Amino acid sequence: MKKILFTLMLVPAFASAIDLDDEGTWKLTGFYNLTGAKVMSGSAQGSSAPWTYQKYNCPCTIQNWEYTGVYEKSKGWQFDQESLVGLQLKKEFSQTLSATVQVVARSQNPNQGSKPTVDWAYLTWQPSADSNWTFQAGRFRIPLYYYSDYLYIGYAYPWVRPAPDVYGWPVYSYNGANVSYRTQLGNSDWATTVSVWAGNYTQGSDAYYSNIYNNSAPTSDAWKGILGGSISVNNGIFDVRAMLMHHKETEIINDPVLGQSTPVNDASTTIMGLSANMDYKSWLIKTEIDHFSQVDQTQGLNNVYKYALVGVGYNYKGFTPMYTYSRYRTVAQPIEGRDTQIFSLRWDVRKNMALKLQYDVSKDKSTYPYPFFGDNKLLSIAVQGVF
Repeated sequence: MKKILFTLMLVPAFASAIDLDDEGTWKLTGFYNLTGAKVMSGSAQGSSAPWTYQKYNCPCTIQNWEYTGVYEKSKGWQFDQESLVGLQLKKEFSQTLSATVQVVARSQNPNQGSKPTVDWAYLTWQPSADSNWTFQAGRFRIPLYYYSDYLYIGYAYPWVRPAPDVYGWPVYSYNGANVSYRTQLGNSDWATTVSVWAGNYTQGSDAYYSNIYNNSAPTSDAWKGILGGSISVNNGIFDVRAMLMHHKETEIINDPVLGQSTPVNDASTTIMGLSANMDYKSWLIKTEIDHFSQVDQTQGLNNVYKYALVGVGYNYKGFTPMYTYSRYRTVAQPIEGRDTQIFSLRWDVRKNMALKLQYDVSKDKSTYPYPFFGDNKLLSIAVQGVF
């Protein structure tokens, strides 16, 4: 933790990429999030008495499902759950061919034993410098959500973090390829981008399942045969995106007491998403709805999730106050669900640096026979920037 905080303090907020050679073919860019939060209060199943969920002492709240960033009231202010620094290195071999690698060092990374994570590593090729077509191959983040590609570049959005009720699944990367086509719609201001991607990924030590659901039993999760596509249209004010993806999931639990088990084996999974956003003059509107379906009667699976968010903000002289409501629900009993109200304030303190304050009021709507994360109120602060 001390190392990452020291690194963050040294990161300058430059406005553009750093050229590493005289020809400008090697470029370095980066981003950082120094995020802290404190659970102000919490309760579960009608009681404010402290309780334990899995390995966590509650009242508590999960704010990052991918890396199990959990804040516990007993620990006071915590800066070690979401703080990070990322570096992206790009090499341009020609006007049409380049290579990109992005490495992220997180203060807390249970999936990699606190080691830096290679979030991106890919080649990009275009048939010509002005081609509408782009082809890429390598490792990428799965573009499930509107902010998936830059989920950890906090400077890119108004909140401390996008609503965890919507964002976060056990597998968030894929090794494979994608192709996209971008074009203007006639002589209008509207442009459209169509993307298709395919690949596979196995998370050998998956914190999402191990820490949150399987009582610290080492769990691997594989998404095979990933095939997805999206289409987006925008005109600089309105931005609409639709997404559909299919894959097969296999989850393997290695419990030291019960032995190995496979509760999910090649389960057919479909994820759909729709976002519609507006950025007009001083007004900001963010909306997103998603649907996850994994139904297999032969395996006794009826995993259906519905999740959404809607937010309204207003920018005044570099300050952006915003109200956001988010929720998610499973369909089958026992229901897992949550409703959250998010009150956030962003201050663009300098060109490439933002200071954020956020207060979340979250209600647990689950019907589990045991306390889940419960109701909670969370206060967050963050300094986020790019260079």
